[in-house]
Amino acid sequence: MLNRSQNKQSRWVLGVIVLLNAHNLFESYLYYNGWEWPGQGLSYLHYHLIGFLFLLYSYYLFRIEVRIKFWFFFIIGFTFLRLIALSYLEEDTLDTATSFTPEIIALTLDNLLSILLNMGLLILAYSKIRRIKLTVNPNPQEQANYSWVKSLLLVAIILYVAVFLLNVVAALDEEWLIYFKIESVINSVFSLALVFASMRIPVFSIHGDFQDLDPVSKKKYLKSSLSGEGSSKLWQDIQRIMQEEKPYLNAEYRLSDLAQRVDRSVHHVSQTINEQESIGFSDFISHLRVDEAKALLDAGRASEVTILAVSLEAGFNSKTAFYSAFKKVVGKSPSAYLKEKR
Repeated sequence: MLNRSQNKQSRWVLGVIVLLNAHNLFESYLYYNGWEWPGQGLSYLHYHLIGFLFLLYSYYLFRIEVRIKFWFFFIIGFTFLRLIALSYLEEDTLDTATSFTPEIIALTLDNLLSILLNMGLLILAYSKIRRIKLTVNPNPQEQANYSWVKSLLLVAIILYVAVFLLNVVAALDEEWLIYFKIESVINSVFSLALVFASMRIPVFSIHGDFQDLDPVSKKKYLKSSLSGEGSSKLWQDIQRIMQEEKPYLNAEYRLSDLAQRVDRSVHHVSQTINEQESIGFSDFISHLRVDEAKALLDAGRASEVTILAVSLEAGFNSKTAFYSAFKKVVGKSPSAYLKEKR
């Protein structure tokens, strides 16, 4: 699903999330240790952006159907209103307040609204990802990566619910500072989960076109706008491109790339491949790469380089994926295949 630009965009968004969360923790540490520094309190101004950034991350990563432009302008408007409201609050008053002054009430409402916004957008992202049909027969590692993304969002939602409840309790207790210290601990847990997940599920490890359609879903094609004649013509174009250009040799090649090349929708390309080959796009490309690898092995390429190098030349991005696909298509491992040839 990810082309090169989407991959890069996802990494940038994830990096911004980690950076903003680290900034928030850093300021909390300084504040609770009684230190003052230039730009104090800036982390509070971007506190409401986390939910939107996770939504944007999910949008780039999985191309979920969401009105991202609407939310973008909504966030801009919300940010502008926050800046106006907070500009009227006096820092000295906030630091010494122990009762329900107008400043404290305004700050509490602002904080609760920011948390609710983050919660809402996280829930939106999670619900959209849950609806994605993983119909491209992902291998166990790909399935695990996908599950990690969902788990990360679920952890974020749970933690924000806890933070919201803490802020409600803090608003009713004069000893409110202790609750914000607990909130910092929760944010620390979230930061650890975020850093761990970003290492465990790097964007570049997620492969596959999650928009692809499974052969068992062919009944949905009954309402397709693609005619039989149009499907045959599209199939001829696909075959020609595969034979002449061999785009599958690029490990980053995706269904969206092929759809763009033939100037047709992803749905129509997926439908055509399923109807003609009775397999999904992922298996279709995998078969072509295996055929390429077999041709290289037959030509004695393995005597010049390693089998891993052959797999990379054929378009596979890992030895595990190559061996799995080769055995699935040929019925034996590359090593066994070579041994029979000798």
